[in-house]
Amino acid sequence: MTINSELDMLIHTFNYFSDVVNRYFDTELEHTVKTDITATTFNSNYRNQLLNRYYSVTEDVNRFVQTLEGLNFNRTIDGISLNRPALIEMEGLTFNYVQNYITKQEEEINQTLTLAKQILTEQGLIDEEGDNDD
Repeated sequence: MTINSELDMLIHTFNYFSDVVNRYFDTELEHTVKTDITATTFNSNYRNQLLNRYYSVTEDVNRFVQTLEGLNFNRTIDGISLNRPALIEMEGLTFNYVQNYITKQEEEINQTLTLAKQILTEQGLIDEEGDNDD
């Protein structure tokens, strides 16, 4: 399903960055586990499951940022601060509103992870391609 592909990629990136931080520091960041949506029609149950999924991923990324803050890895060399992704509120219940919500929430998460990648690269924990140096 197309709706999930971007979130899956963000979860994969998040889990990789968590592994990198756990490897180098005494942290216990946990992986985000993708939860499947069991609703088969676009109804309130589907929307609730979708909101819960994005809420869970956003909260996990917030904990990741908090861990980086504790390690003083919350700024780039240029002084750009790593911010926690905002939790966007859904404006309505129609498919277009849900689609808009997904786009905005994924942008929030992606911006945070992109800046986290820059910080981890600057710290020498990963290389430019996002790979471990080990």
